Amino acid sequence: MILPTESSLLPLTLMALDDWALISVHGADTAKYLQTQLTLDITKINKNQHYLTAHCNSSGKMWSNLRIFHFSKNLAYIIRRELIEIQLKEIKKYSLFSQVNFVYNEQLLLGLAGPQANKILKNFFNVVPNIDIPVVHHNDTTILWFQNPIERFLIIISYEKGNILKKKLSSTVDFKDSRQWLALDIESGIPVIDFKNAGKFIPQATNLHMLGGIDFSKGCYIGQEIIARAKYLEINKKKLYWLEGKSNHLPLVSDCLEIKINENWKNIGKVLASVKLDSNLVWVQAVLNKDICLNSIFRVKDDRHSFLKIKPI
Repeated sequence: MILPTESSLLPLTLMALDDWALISVHGADTAKYLQTQLTLDITKINKNQHYLTAHCNSSGKMWSNLRIFHFSKNLAYIIRRELIEIQLKEIKKYSLFSQVNFVYNEQLLLGLAGPQANKILKNFFNVVPNIDIPVVHHNDTTILWFQNPIERFLIIISYEKGNILKKKLSSTVDFKDSRQWLALDIESGIPVIDFKNAGKFIPQATNLHMLGGIDFSKGCYIGQEIIARAKYLEINKKKLYWLEGKSNHLPLVSDCLEIKINENWKNIGKVLASVKLDSNLVWVQAVLNKDICLNSIFRVKDDRHSFLKIKPI
């Protein structure tokens, strides 16, 4: 089992992003309908950009966050694969009288990161995305550019072409699974919402407002009143953190973390995601109380041999 590597040490690596999925959205009312469902102002989406946003319930809690962009003359978004069923059920709920369709798109998702990633892609594609044009389309292939924590690319490609690409790169790159991309997301501070945490957190509790994922000036959408109240009344008491350390076992999604206060341990928050690195360190992404001391000691609940410290995102 090949474990993830922190970004500063990552060799040129191709990742199979099996834990993520692509949903395409079609129909004359696509933009109008999504405007009533997502925290982002869909009318302002640039065709050459991708955006992080949230789909919430009426209580302002996220069913999922998602990355949305123009795709094949329509819109599409990427979410965690295990959320497909619940997220599609909820986002279709009010679509009966709208011309909009949500379709799971069976494309291969690949990630590429590490030294010379940009140069390698230029051997296969005429134009490669960058900070100025983060989304590039090549016939039936779309490539998304990410800046953090290192330059990396998300490639949406047919299985046939994707397998050809993997074969041509086989002697050039290391191959890893979705956990490597997950580690890069944790390091970047991009919140990861899986099934056990669906409907649990308002977007601000996962720092989504700091990532440009909420437009507070757009019109009404599901959960908007609660999300706006959390901003203007400053009632959100949670924040997303990245922790690093040791643990006897890798904490699971929705597990509790504890903080040491004097000689006692107190529940302080929930795990969103976690990975074990090839250095044997554990990385944990968690939603914790905002007012904690950054130098505090944390552990996985009831794991006396666990030791975690907050890292700057």
